[in-house]
Amino acid sequence: MTTAERAKEPLITDDWRVSSRIYRDPTIFARELSRVFGRTWVFVAHESEIPTGGDYKTAYIGRQPLIVNRAADDGAINVMFNRCRHRGSAVCQREFGNANFFRCAYHGWTYNSAGELVGVPFDDGYGPDFDKAAMGLVHVPRAESYRGFVFVSLDPSIEPLADYLGNARRYLDFIADIGVSGPELVSHAHKLVYRGNWKLQIENTIDPYHFSFTHKSWLDILKDRTGKSSPWVKNVRTNPDWRGIDLGGGHAVHEYGRLEQAGENAHAIGIGELIPFNLNIFPSLAFVGAHLRLVVPRSVDETWVYLYPLLPKDADEHVRDRILRDHEIFYGPAGFGSTDDIEVGFDRVMRGIEGSASPADWTLMSRGLDREVVDEAAGIRIGRSSDEVPQRAYLRRWLGLMEDCDE
Repeated sequence: MTTAERAKEPLITDDWRVSSRIYRDPTIFARELSRVFGRTWVFVAHESEIPTGGDYKTAYIGRQPLIVNRAADDGAINVMFNRCRHRGSAVCQREFGNANFFRCAYHGWTYNSAGELVGVPFDDGYGPDFDKAAMGLVHVPRAESYRGFVFVSLDPSIEPLADYLGNARRYLDFIADIGVSGPELVSHAHKLVYRGNWKLQIENTIDPYHFSFTHKSWLDILKDRTGKSSPWVKNVRTNPDWRGIDLGGGHAVHEYGRLEQAGENAHAIGIGELIPFNLNIFPSLAFVGAHLRLVVPRSVDETWVYLYPLLPKDADEHVRDRILRDHEIFYGPAGFGSTDDIEVGFDRVMRGIEGSASPADWTLMSRGLDREVVDEAAGIRIGRSSDEVPQRAYLRRWLGLMEDCDE
């Protein structure tokens, strides 16, 4: 089969065979940057990360570098492209900090915390028509905050954030109501880098099916500690209250028990369990256990993952320390969970699909397709815990954006 013929093949078939090209083709990745990350709301920060005037963090929308800050004078939240208007150099280098201004180290152009250009060395060289007011840092077209979670969009005509979140709002509300005063991200993030496509992490985040196999060593440790097997395997197989839900709009959730009964059904995997569900907010935000997970695509085969422990603001130090230690033991750099996922779920997958092998050049995402329940009125699809309903949720929205002919 020629390259041209292969390019005409569907990326996803009606019976949910998914072309392996979507994980390895640089042209598809380039299209994702404009079609997916250029047309959706993308999470960039939580307000607790920038609590006082002058506080900032650097972030990304797709591969576009950003500065998210709270202005020093009026406390307004700004999201600006981290790019000097002179020759394009990044003006902010640190991941977070506090500053009243940003100065480009290349030629000294200086911007205040609202992004206004306030200093240009030797500005006489630009002629009498040079307009400083028009040369400030460029703000993203849209920025909104929902209950402390800051999202941005490159599409100025995108729907309001609350509408975009749709059925995922009730789950985000649950997270925003943790404790008495909500969560904060004051411990910052630890970062993972893997050689693989960003979508693999999204699929993995909401996939209870893999846990019994990929993380068997962890379940064995728990059995040695407690003297009994974890009920995880039984729950994934038979518990009707453990379920995957396509929330519409690409968002998806896996509930460990119905949300209205939160707290009554433990995960039973021995890690922080503040949140009784795994949640994906399309395209790149997720919540697992007791942390916020942000997926940042860098290339078709390189992904950065930021893991931010969620700490209840009103909790005592003992509770906050326990959340951090639980997070470290499973998700930390020397933990049992993330290392398994990177090796088995990402590295080995990329190794297996790195070459075209038609007709084997497909992955299968059809588990539970014949038994999912569709609620048209609510705009959701519900499946069993081990079914691939959540993966189909994000791929369905992904495909719609990638095939949209409206440029």
